[in-house]
Amino acid sequence: MRLVDPNLPYKIVYSIYHHEYLGYLISPHIVQILPDGQLSLIHQGIYPDNMDEFSPGLDEKDKDLIVLLAEISTKCIVKKFNGNLREPQKFFLQKFKGEVQKMALQYIQRRLAKILPLLSDRSVFEMGNDGYAAQKPIQILDEKATVLFHFRRGEHELRYFPTIKLHGEKLDFQYKGAVMICKEPAWMLLNGELFTFEQEVEGVKLNPFLKKRYISIPKEKEEAYLKKFVTQVIEKYHVYAKGFDIHTVRSKPHFSLIVQDSGNTFSFIRNVSYSEYSFPLEPWQPVKVVMKSSGENYDFFRIERNHEAEERVHAYFDTIVPNPSTLSPWELIPKDKGLTWLATQKDSLEEFGIEILQDNPEYTINLETPEISLETQEAGDWFDIRAIVKIGQFSIPFSKFRKHILRHIREYVLPDKTVAILPETWFSDYRHLLEVSESPGEDRLRIKKYQAPLLNFPSQGNGKLREKLASLQDVEEIPSVEVPKGLKASLRNYQHTGFEWLCFLKQQGMGGILADDMGLGKTLQTLTLLLKEKEEGATSASLIILPTSLIYNWKGEAKKFTPSLKIHIHAGVGRSKEAKSFEAHDLIITSYGIARQDMELLKGYPFHYIILDESQMIKNPESKTAQAIRKLVAKHRLSLTGTPIENTVMDIWSQMSFLNPGLLGSETFFRKFYVSPIEKEQDKVKSAKLRRIIYPFILRRKKEQVEKQLPPKTEKIHYCEMTEIQKDLYEETRSSYRNYLLDLINQGTWKRNKLNILAGLQKLRQIAIHPQMLDLEAHTLEDSGKYLEVKRLLKQILNRKSKVLIFSQFVKMLQILRKDLEEEGIQFNYLDGSTKDRQSLVDSFQQNEDIRVFLISLKAGGVGLNLTAADYVFILDPWWNPAAENQAVDRSHRIGQKRAVIYYKFITKDSIEEKILGLQQRKAKLSDDIIKVDEDIYKSLSEKDLGDLFS
Repeated sequence: MRLVDPNLPYKIVYSIYHHEYLGYLISPHIVQILPDGQLSLIHQGIYPDNMDEFSPGLDEKDKDLIVLLAEISTKCIVKKFNGNLREPQKFFLQKFKGEVQKMALQYIQRRLAKILPLLSDRSVFEMGNDGYAAQKPIQILDEKATVLFHFRRGEHELRYFPTIKLHGEKLDFQYKGAVMICKEPAWMLLNGELFTFEQEVEGVKLNPFLKKRYISIPKEKEEAYLKKFVTQVIEKYHVYAKGFDIHTVRSKPHFSLIVQDSGNTFSFIRNVSYSEYSFPLEPWQPVKVVMKSSGENYDFFRIERNHEAEERVHAYFDTIVPNPSTLSPWELIPKDKGLTWLATQKDSLEEFGIEILQDNPEYTINLETPEISLETQEAGDWFDIRAIVKIGQFSIPFSKFRKHILRHIREYVLPDKTVAILPETWFSDYRHLLEVSESPGEDRLRIKKYQAPLLNFPSQGNGKLREKLASLQDVEEIPSVEVPKGLKASLRNYQHTGFEWLCFLKQQGMGGILADDMGLGKTLQTLTLLLKEKEEGATSASLIILPTSLIYNWKGEAKKFTPSLKIHIHAGVGRSKEAKSFEAHDLIITSYGIARQDMELLKGYPFHYIILDESQMIKNPESKTAQAIRKLVAKHRLSLTGTPIENTVMDIWSQMSFLNPGLLGSETFFRKFYVSPIEKEQDKVKSAKLRRIIYPFILRRKKEQVEKQLPPKTEKIHYCEMTEIQKDLYEETRSSYRNYLLDLINQGTWKRNKLNILAGLQKLRQIAIHPQMLDLEAHTLEDSGKYLEVKRLLKQILNRKSKVLIFSQFVKMLQILRKDLEEEGIQFNYLDGSTKDRQSLVDSFQQNEDIRVFLISLKAGGVGLNLTAADYVFILDPWWNPAAENQAVDRSHRIGQKRAVIYYKFITKDSIEEKILGLQQRKAKLSDDIIKVDEDIYKSLSEKDLGDLFS
């Protein structure tokens, strides 16, 4: 309801009143003006939502004040602190207590402190008891009052009271009706005058004395009161004391940085000292007070701080923060980080006049940065290393730190009893070296030549060693080698480079992995090496171990390209049981299975080379095959694989332990130092270190790098909708297993039932492909949306007279498709683990134009097939390991391919297959140009992963 007529004269006034629960508040009002210019009794409140109608009588400051004052109105406070606007009294009676009351009153005080200075030129009144807004005028003073706090220490008590001065005279304010309108800072209303104080006095320090002459502190509480309260008052305000002395200290500031050692972390305390008094640089205040007591005598020392000098040092500290972007930039700094920072800033701090102090009663840290110098000497197949660590005045053989680094002990006691804190990087950089090196003397380490990449010292003192390391890591620096005269092939440039790299490894006595992409001719490069060895006088036979399916591939390639090599196939039930039967041949070819069975026979012959094709077959170091092969004897060793790391980082340890024993340390060490940090913690530092160590022994070329003429390969993810029947079956199975999983998680037994859970995942995968895989009789071919899409695209491809490879890891799925193709009279080839004559199937697919479909299972067809007649590849189901998909596609995308290869990856929408794609991205670990890491999914599924897959 409008009371004031905006068309008649009116005035805005600001009315101070006392609220029962909220203390003193201020509200703006519009008052009608009488014809004689006096304020009438007609008035009304003004708020942000009605001030527009009175806008002509308001200036911008009034409008700002109206908005600010609305924020501390009773209505706003009730709403802000979750009260019911319809029942404000209920809010104050029931909710306005404890933390709510504290926060509300602090909120009001902060607003009043901002509002009161703005009222100095406004019309301010006390509100009448009847609510009239302009009852009694109030003058807001520009002049600020001063306060002097008095302390009188007597025999039995300590008395405390303030005196206030205003208008140059002592103000009589006690028992005179003075009130504290605002407490932070204090604003006092007395005799119609509202004023504040110099030094921003807190109202709580004056409020008790409005109705009290003094405060008395009994003798037994005197010392605590002096220490806590009086010290603060002397720091901030003017004080007059009797019974104790106050001294003023003026001196030049001295700055220090105190290093506090908390075991695993440092805290850096930035201090300033004046004379004998020291305290933290922050927080800033003009005066710091220190109390000292002697018997019953007390002295207070007012230390006047040098703001300009402290600000200069503070600004400097801001430029060298040790742990920026954290909540504790100067505290709880990891020791290694703190030492590195301190070593970096030490000289600068001292130049700036800041003293470094240590706060550790047990020992003193030597702050000198350790420096390592290195000398190496080549001795046969070894390097002798003499590394010296210089810490200040001390020179210590690096080998002395072996125990500390292997046991991760950071503190090293120097001869002068100070303690050097070993840099954290040492435990990462040198742990591996010390794990595998020998100590022929107190001041020396010894490693094998192929362990040279472990030398990661800041300064390499030996030029020959630097050259050797560089040549190992740069194929462009490898000496040129002519191909053997008897080679019946022309090597491509990259193949010639690969051949030279293999020769270089042999010259250096090192084993390596030729890890070229599928189809780039690893077999040809290896045969070229073996032929070169024969022509240069090698007398012992070399042994190639490979999957059974590749035996006759190798035999055929050798016959074609290196016919002068005498080949012996060590296979079949009638194979020789005498090692001397190998002596008449240059190359013995056998399978992994037979190598394991005939280990006692094979380890009795000193082979020239042992070569592993598809060497990921020994990726599990615990397997009997891997253990057997590591026992074989040869002068030189070589591995061939397109996927040196297929499932886990441990794969590379197993292969390197065969090629270069000791390079990667023991299995236990490697698991702890590399596998766990890389796979579980995504440790990029460890990943980079491992990549640097193994890089010289792995030659990895991708097809797109070396075969520019190879036609492109296009990946298409083809999403398929489920049929209604398929969707219902999938949802029923998913819900059942998800509830089962949740029960196991709640019981804490899901890890013990992983096989059952994985069986559920397998069922979901099968339903997503085709329900017939679970029940052949209950479902038709049309019950799978994916199958209908596969048949639709297959029909288009056959109509174009193109050829297609169709891969699945489920043999049952291939058999469903096989039966369907047979019924339709479509010619195809089929290959799974039971197929014997693989090569004839490959030849017929390559040469017979009528055979346009090749059905292949993952395990049987992942390696050893050259199927360049196909220009389409279908991946029917996504695999946990994307490397397997790449191998499948590479059956067609290899040297000899003239067509652009398109491969379709069929993914069922809203199924586990979509989640597998996301899981691959999270789990896969990539090492640029060397390795592709994909953690073993079955071992690494977490509780969250399983929940996501069943969601």
